[in-house]
Amino acid sequence: MKKIFALLLTLCLLVGSLSACKKTYKPVESTAEEARVVMTLSLNGKTYEVKYELYRAFFLTYKSEIDGGDNSVWSGKDKETYIALINERIIDEVTEIYAVFALCAANGFDLYSKEIEDKITEMIRVSIEGGEYGDDFYEGFGGDYDAYLASLKAIYHNYSTAVLLMRYSIGRGMLENHLIGSTRYDDNTGILTDGKLQYTQETIRNYYYSDSASLMLSTYISEGVSYTPREYAEEVRLEIIDEAKLGTEAVQILMINRGTPTAITELENGVLYGRYSLARDYKALADAAYRLEVGEVSEVIPTYSPNDGKRYYIMYKMEKSEEFFNTFYADIVEVYLYDTIGLMINSAGDALAGSITFTDAYYEIVHGEVRM
Repeated sequence: MKKIFALLLTLCLLVGSLSACKKTYKPVESTAEEARVVMTLSLNGKTYEVKYELYRAFFLTYKSEIDGGDNSVWSGKDKETYIALINERIIDEVTEIYAVFALCAANGFDLYSKEIEDKITEMIRVSIEGGEYGDDFYEGFGGDYDAYLASLKAIYHNYSTAVLLMRYSIGRGMLENHLIGSTRYDDNTGILTDGKLQYTQETIRNYYYSDSASLMLSTYISEGVSYTPREYAEEVRLEIIDEAKLGTEAVQILMINRGTPTAITELENGVLYGRYSLARDYKALADAAYRLEVGEVSEVIPTYSPNDGKRYYIMYKMEKSEEFFNTFYADIVEVYLYDTIGLMINSAGDALAGSITFTDAYYEIVHGEVRM
C-alpha cells in the first residue's frame, strides 16, 4: 500500500548521492512568451510567480476533460464558465507545488541550493541517457537530448516546467523524510517512526475510525483497453450498484471479473484511503471516498497520470472492522502519516489560493488559441 507521489513524465526519478564527471545538458531558456508571469501568490511573506508556461501545461493537460473535445467553447457565450472550471484545476495543481516550496522554506530547506541543483542535473541526465539508479532502471532516450525535449513537449511541458516539477519532487521527498523519517518496531506501541510527526496506537485508532479515513474497494477501466472505456466503465458501475445490494462479497467478485482490480489482495481486504494521502493525479479518488457513505458506489472517476495513462475508476465504500485494524496496522500508520502531510500541504495550498492575483499577462491569454 506504499504511496508513490506521481509526477509528470519520468521526472520523479532520483534523489541521492551523485557521481562526478558525468555529462551535463545545457538548459533550454524559455521564450519571452513562456516566461510571462500570469499570476502571483504568496505565503509567509514569500511571493511565488506562476509563469505562462506552467499555466499552459496544466491548461492543455485538462482541456479535453473540461471541453469534451469541443474547442469552440473557449470562445462561445459560456466561455467564462469553462475558463473558471479549468482555472480551478490549474490553481489546485499550482498551489500544491508552491505549498511544498513554502513548507520546505518553513522547515529550513533551500530548494535552490547547490545540492538540489546537482540532483536536478543528475535527474535530467538519467532521464535522457537512461540506466540504473538504485534498484530501478530507466530507459531514457539513448542520450538524445532533442528526443527528451520532444517527449516533454508531447505532454505540454518544456525544460523549465520539467525542472520546476523536479524541484517539487525533491522538496516533497525532503518534507516526507523530515516528518516521517525511518520506521522501527516497538513491542509496546507497534510501528513507530523517528521523524517529526509523533503518534501513539490511540492516535492511529482514532484516525482509522474517523471520517478522514475510508475503507474502499476499487476497480478501473484503462483508456485503450476498450473501444469506449468511459461507456464500459459506466456499465460496470451500474452492475456494481446492483451487486452492492447483495453485499461486499458480491461487489468484490464483480470487480475482479469486470474491471481491473488494483490488486487481488486489496479487493479481498479493502484499501484505506486518507482524505489527503493520495498523489495529485489521484486526488479525485480520495475526494470520492470521503464523500461516500458505507455501501455506496461512486460515479465513474476519470484519472490521468503519466505512468498509468487515463483510467476510469469505480469505488465502493466498505464498513471498517477491527480485523482490518489489527491485520493492517502498519498500513494504517502509513496512510495516517501521508494524510497528515497531505493535509499540511492542502492547508498551505488553500492559503496560497486565497492570495492569488492575476496579472495583465493573464488577461491577454486567448484560451481557444493556447498551443505548444
